[in-house]
Amino acid sequence: MDAREQDRPAIHVALLPGTDPSLYRWVQIGAEEEGVPCRLVSEAAHDLVTMAYEAARSSRFNIGVAVSPEAVVLHERHMPVEKPVMSLKFTGQADYFCRVMGANAARMVIRKPFRFAGEQPATAARSKPPAPNGLQSALPQAFAARPRPAFAGAPMDDPTQVAELVALIVQKLNERGIR
Repeated sequence: MDAREQDRPAIHVALLPGTDPSLYRWVQIGAEEEGVPCRLVSEAAHDLVTMAYEAARSSRFNIGVAVSPEAVVLHERHMPVEKPVMSLKFTGQADYFCRVMGANAARMVIRKPFRFAGEQPATAARSKPPAPNGLQSALPQAFAARPRPAFAGAPMDDPTQVAELVALIVQKLNERGIR
């Protein structure tokens, strides 16, 4: 890699020793689908969260991802070391979770909402139009038409549950100093 390529902004991705190197490629695919480049870096940390933080510190985008055989972590340089932005444990195909995390790392750079494991792309979720008789009747249908996230045990078709989830997310962001 020449000096010019090394100076280009990129999301830095680190692999914990013993991790399948092909998982880096899946993080890279997810990020590049959003139009943001990645670069594989070496970090000396021995735990996944610290490794992701160190990768973020070395990135000009201030975004880092670390991958182990069991999980993938997304970190941002300005967050406390012990509080990553997102962490996903592999509950199925590791390549899928790495691709989602790569896309989310890129979405931090381009300021788009995160994707979550188990979600379909937005174009698939919009394939069923809402009812024409007003917003109130369209809301439950819109929630029912959306795929359920893999991490949620409760149905997401209840607006009260969605409001509680949003309140929890806002609370966590406030705890981390993000407003």
